[in-house]
Amino acid sequence: MIKYENSKGCHKLAAFAVLVQLMFSSPSVRLCSLPAISIDCLISLLPPNLTFTNFVYTNKFLNFAITMRIEDEIHQKEFKDDYRRLMANLLFTNNWLNQQLIPFFKGLGLTLQQQNVLAILRGQHPSPVCFGDIQNRMVDRNSNVTRLIDKLIEKGYVTRDICQTNRRMIDVRITESGLKKLQEVDDKFPTLFERFHNLSQEEAVLASNLLDKLRG
Repeated sequence: MIKYENSKGCHKLAAFAVLVQLMFSSPSVRLCSLPAISIDCLISLLPPNLTFTNFVYTNKFLNFAITMRIEDEIHQKEFKDDYRRLMANLLFTNNWLNQQLIPFFKGLGLTLQQQNVLAILRGQHPSPVCFGDIQNRMVDRNSNVTRLIDKLIEKGYVTRDICQTNRRMIDVRITESGLKKLQEVDDKFPTLFERFHNLSQEEAVLASNLLDKLRG
């Protein structure tokens, strides 16, 4: 594993592969051969402050990941302080994360919020969960739980009944179809999580702990 902090001193093959990646927005690049073109010219076209990680080169393949600083992503030279930079980075990364999640769940016939509801219900299955508890456990606290439940009922993934011990409460249960749909999601999750593998497991734990600390 080799790490390059900028493009000036990087391996010429890596520089060429980065250009290919930037052109095609691919998370990784595999090259079997190099075209007849000046690699030095390509290096000069690379944006500054690129970080190369997980660099592996063999006689057939070149695989690596790059990281662009938030300043480069939003074309801003600098921030007034580190906390403003952190806020911009969190907002930008949240948008990037949604760009990964929305099509992933759409391909499975769900939304992120619908999957969240199903996961909450599965955690209590076979016992029911009331509306208030679902709302309190949602990742997105602004979700319209009533509408989410209505959509999931239409899909046959949950049922809704009046609580027998307190008729003012509504019990929601996940169905067998809902459990099968969640299993389908679980089976596909490894493909989604591959997009997070720019971080090692230790870095993922550290990032999560720092976010917990940030929220106080």
